[in-house]
Amino acid sequence: LSFDPQHFSHGVAPCLLASFISGLAGALSQKNLQGAGSRNPYLFSMELCAFSVISLGLSLMASPDGQMIREKGFLHGWTPMTLVPIVTNSIGGILVGLVTKYAGAVRKGFGLIFGLFISGLIQGRETGVSPEQITGGLLAGISLWMHATNPAVPTKKTKKD
Repeated sequence: LSFDPQHFSHGVAPCLLASFISGLAGALSQKNLQGAGSRNPYLFSMELCAFSVISLGLSLMASPDGQMIREKGFLHGWTPMTLVPIVTNSIGGILVGLVTKYAGAVRKGFGLIFGLFISGLIQGRETGVSPEQITGGLLAGISLWMHATNPAVPTKKTKKD
């Protein structure tokens, strides 16, 4: 094995950063949805959607795709099948909000890992599995086992005198 700096800066580091940001977002979302004065998960999902629409709209202003939309219109090239990923993504966003509210971000992560495991099994039957995928699956399985066998111990709050 050789160490390639580009492999780290263009592969490992962005994945680690994305994982950190995803975990932080999950924890903050769970705090907002489950904490004192918890929020409505549907409204929370709509707020996230509105932020995404604004962000994507701003990025389209400077991109070649935005220029094409300005010239040909937003719905140019759409078919009824275009609505399938849009509706699927919308339903998925609402379900993620509900799962986060009622099960928590950690259990949501376990569901994601289980889904990836099932996808890996299906892929393995059709195209085979690489050593990297086996290693990733083993690491995910070990992390699930470690979490299940070592539950968090609640700390007792002491009164300050």
